[in-house]
Amino acid sequence: MNKKIKVISCILTVAVMALIFFFSSQNSTESSEVSSGVTKELVEFFVGLLHLPDGNEAELVDMLHNFVRKTAHFSIFAALGFTSSFAFLANTSKRGRDVFLAAVIFSMLYAVSDELHQLFVGGRACRVFDVFIDTCGAAFGAGIFAALMSIKRRVDYKFDWWITCTVIVMLIIFLFSSQTSDNSNDLSRTVAEWIVGIADKVFGIEGLTVAVVNARVRKAAHFMLYFVLGGTAALMLIKKGGFRAHNAYLIAVIIAAAYAACDEFHQGFVDGRGPLVSDVRLDSFGATAGSVLCAAACRWLSNRKERKRNAVIEPPCMNNDFDQGGKHES
Repeated sequence: MNKKIKVISCILTVAVMALIFFFSSQNSTESSEVSSGVTKELVEFFVGLLHLPDGNEAELVDMLHNFVRKTAHFSIFAALGFTSSFAFLANTSKRGRDVFLAAVIFSMLYAVSDELHQLFVGGRACRVFDVFIDTCGAAFGAGIFAALMSIKRRVDYKFDWWITCTVIVMLIIFLFSSQTSDNSNDLSRTVAEWIVGIADKVFGIEGLTVAVVNARVRKAAHFMLYFVLGGTAALMLIKKGGFRAHNAYLIAVIIAAAYAACDEFHQGFVDGRGPLVSDVRLDSFGATAGSVLCAAACRWLSNRKERKRNAVIEPPCMNNDFDQGGKHES
C-alpha cells in the first residue's frame, strides 16, 4: 500500500489511543464534570428539538449520565477498532477476518491497560465491565471497517461517485427547501439555541440573542450547502467530464446558480416560504468559493504530479569518445 496511507493509518490509531489516555488521566471529579456537561447539553438539545415539557432536565441528566459515560466508552473504542483495522490492513499482510480479529484483540488489550492505568488516577477504578464495553465498541468499529472494505471490493471502480455526490447534495437542498416556514424555522432556531448555550456556558460569551444567531445560521446553511454543491460539481466536471480546472469551476458556478434560482422558485410554492434574490446571490457566492477551492486543489495536485514525473533522474551521458560516424577519434 502507499507509504502515505500507511503513515496516516498509524497516526490516526495513535491519536485515538492518546485521546483515550487523556480522558483516563482525568480524576473522578474532572471526568464527571465533563460527562455531566455533555449530558446536560444533549438533554437541552433534544428537549428543544422534540418540544418536550421544561422542568425535567435535571432528572433526565441524572438518569442519562451513566448511559452517556458508557456510550462514550463504546464510541471511542469503536473509533480505535476502526483505525486499528485500517492500520493492520495498511501495514501488515493480514486481510479479511484476520484484520478484524487483530484489531479487536489489540483494542481489548489496550482497554485492559487503560483500566489498569485508572487505578493510579484519583477517584477512578478498574472495571471489568468497562473492558467488555470497550471490546464490544472495538468489534463494532472493526466490523464497520470490514463492511466498508467489502462494499469497496464489490463496487465497480468506474462508478460515478462525483455525479452521485452532486445529485445527493441537490436532493438535500430540495428537501430543506420543501419544509414549511414553521418547520424550517424550528430547525434553525434549535441549532441557534444550542450555539447560544455553548457560547455562554463554554466560552463565556454573553449578549448573543437567539433571533440574531438564527438569522446567521440560516444564511450560513445556504452558503455551506452551495459551497459543497459547487465543490462536488467542479470535481464531477474535472474527473468525469475531462474539463480543465479553470473551465470546470466556471461551469460549476453556472450550474449551482441555476439550481439556486430554481430552488428559490420552488419555495414560492411552499407554505410560508418565498423566493429571495438575495438568497440566490448568497448561494452563488458559496458555490463560487467551493468550486474555486476544489478546482485549485485539483490544479495543484495535477501540477505536483507533473513535477514528480519530470523529476525522474536522466541516465548519465556516455563519454563522447566516438564521433558521430561511430569511429574512435584519433
